Amino acid sequence: MNRIPALSVLAAALSAAPVHAITLPVYGECTIVDSIDCSRDDHRFLDHPAGASRVETILGKPCRVLDVQPGSSSFLDWRLGEGKNLEPDGAYVVVIEYPDDLPRAFHVRNYGNDSRRSFYTGAATGDAFEGPIVAHNPESLKIPQSGKFQTWSSLTFLGSKAFVRDGNEKLDIATDGFDLVISQYKKPWNPASAGIAVSRILLCRIDDEKAAWADIPYPPAPLPRRRIFWREEMSDNAAADDNICPGGAHGAGTMWWEQKCRAMKIFGQNTFVKDMLEFGHNQHWDPNWKAGQPGAKSWRWMWGTNGSLSDLWARLVPLVVDEYGLEILPYYEYAGGIGAVPGSLGPEKRAETLGGQPNYTHITWSEGKARVDITDPDTFEDLCYVLEGTILRYKDQVAKGGFAGAWFRPRPGQWAVGFGDATRARFGREENGGATPSRADLQNNRALYDKYIAWWGRKRAEFCEKVRNYLEDNGVKNAIVLLDNDATEAGQGLADTKGMVTDDVEGWKERLPGKDFTDLADPRILSDHLFLKQLKTPAWTWGQFEWQHANPGGDPEHYQNLKNVWLALPFHALFTVTDPGCFAAYRNANGTETAIRHYDLNEGTLEKTGYAMADWERAGRACMLSEVTAMANGDPVNLGYQMGSNFTRGFPGPVREFNLNFLALPALPSKIVPGAASDKDVVVRAIDAGPAGKYYALVHTGAAPKKGVQVKLPGAKAAMLPVSGKALPLKGGVARLDFLPWQLVTVRAR
Repeated sequence: MNRIPALSVLAAALSAAPVHAITLPVYGECTIVDSIDCSRDDHRFLDHPAGASRVETILGKPCRVLDVQPGSSSFLDWRLGEGKNLEPDGAYVVVIEYPDDLPRAFHVRNYGNDSRRSFYTGAATGDAFEGPIVAHNPESLKIPQSGKFQTWSSLTFLGSKAFVRDGNEKLDIATDGFDLVISQYKKPWNPASAGIAVSRILLCRIDDEKAAWADIPYPPAPLPRRRIFWREEMSDNAAADDNICPGGAHGAGTMWWEQKCRAMKIFGQNTFVKDMLEFGHNQHWDPNWKAGQPGAKSWRWMWGTNGSLSDLWARLVPLVVDEYGLEILPYYEYAGGIGAVPGSLGPEKRAETLGGQPNYTHITWSEGKARVDITDPDTFEDLCYVLEGTILRYKDQVAKGGFAGAWFRPRPGQWAVGFGDATRARFGREENGGATPSRADLQNNRALYDKYIAWWGRKRAEFCEKVRNYLEDNGVKNAIVLLDNDATEAGQGLADTKGMVTDDVEGWKERLPGKDFTDLADPRILSDHLFLKQLKTPAWTWGQFEWQHANPGGDPEHYQNLKNVWLALPFHALFTVTDPGCFAAYRNANGTETAIRHYDLNEGTLEKTGYAMADWERAGRACMLSEVTAMANGDPVNLGYQMGSNFTRGFPGPVREFNLNFLALPALPSKIVPGAASDKDVVVRAIDAGPAGKYYALVHTGAAPKKGVQVKLPGAKAAMLPVSGKALPLKGGVARLDFLPWQLVTVRAR
């Protein structure tokens, strides 16, 4: 089996290594270019509140410790790489050594790559507990802690400039280095954390970046491939700032996006995503590409991107497909063409409210500015023009299979349930015997209203299928369409429950008397399918608004007979992936699911460090707990991530291990083999790949390592591990394997 060094082993190696060299999991041989002893006050160290931190010996080492403050956020700030001749666009790794002794939450702002990937240990929550702005859905689990020092790391492709924590000043990275800030919420939003504790910080340069690129062991053609991808929401400023990320060999703006390709190669991901439309607005493609050709729209039908980035997408497509060999899945928050001329569909706002008020929500800068009616034939025609301009006109890359299809995520109200005269007339003709209901009819007749909502849901699914067919008919081979219906920032909770989900209700009641908590072991979660119920429930509304129509509930039943069209199953915490019934509901005609992880942005939580946002993950192997559990309970073949900031991972070993094993499986449905494993925590799923044999997904959901687990592979004469390329010994069709916590292992048998 492919093994990644234990993080505690890495921490020991870190302490013992020569000052100039270290071997890091996934990244390989690295040169240490800067080192911080956190017990000292050098490297421009600052803390807030000033003087609040202290040096304390933990697990035998001196650590910088900062308690969680009662009334405000707090932080530790260092300058890394100053005077070290750092190379813009160079591949570096930031390493933080910390004690894994108590529950702690570390918000890490890495100004070297403008990332906010953060982590938490033990029973800490990461996401803000009852924090501001949105309804948060943190989860507390009793994750075992090692009682040893561990390491967190951040892949850091440098730019030329870096912002600083306390202003708009920009540092010249080559000479000045960059800031690294470790912060935490105030106590009410961070009740379980014992506070920040760090012993050492390193900045390392990867000696041979391409040697760190993963070799993905895809199943043989013509078996369909799985996909792993991510999308970032809040990395726009750095991406568009030539001073931070100059263009390099491919022109303005491309350095930032080429760094995404390089990160994908290291982490073992295969599908490149970039926004084409964000809140309906153009993101770096030329809407006037068809000027002078038949059927061209006015150049003002959709606002373009100004300046040197106006043709960025035209330069990225060949870079991503031809040079890096990656597949592209463009991302659309489509709300119609947004322009200043008649015929720009979005501002017409043809989807109309049931009550007759102008807008569905108070988010006037979103649907209040532009929205579409997906039942209107003009909407499909308008979208086809967008797809032509962002996918189909790149004929060389389309012919190479460089485009996977399209990913849609309507933001609040952009694809609202419409009740205008024309929409109700369509319902009347198609579903109501020719009779057009009035708004009053729908308001006063619940059965008729429910029939209308079901009709609209079917029309939305048909709309997605038409998009898939359009792409397929125009050369996109085996085109897929993904619809992400979850417009929430924090991800969905559980229906019919109160309070945070935890496996330690009594402990939390002692910590916070009077608060409500939901037990992860509550049998209703599975028996009543409480997460599925929540996903199918429209948004809550109030007053004059119609949030329930702006954000309609999920309707996976309308996609079950569609091929290569998925309503995505949004997930985040463990409680979102424990119900096999929920996965089954989101299965389409392929017999599989698409699962997209939604990270809570946690905005407004760190008032002492400027604009705050965080992508939290559990520490160590538990960072893949939800994905591994999803593989035990369902058949996700497309795995996506809705990120806030620049993508990186803090524990790359278990991440890449999972990714490679996931992508080694064909994108085909599986069946659980009952009783195949001698350990109850190991689920065995079999995939019939025809002439290619059988694939098995061995899914270990336990928190402790297991040795000598017997796994039956019925009828197998020979077996191998595609990730390592090694044979798996069999005796009478039975293999013996050791498992690490939360691990996916792929086996191919014949």
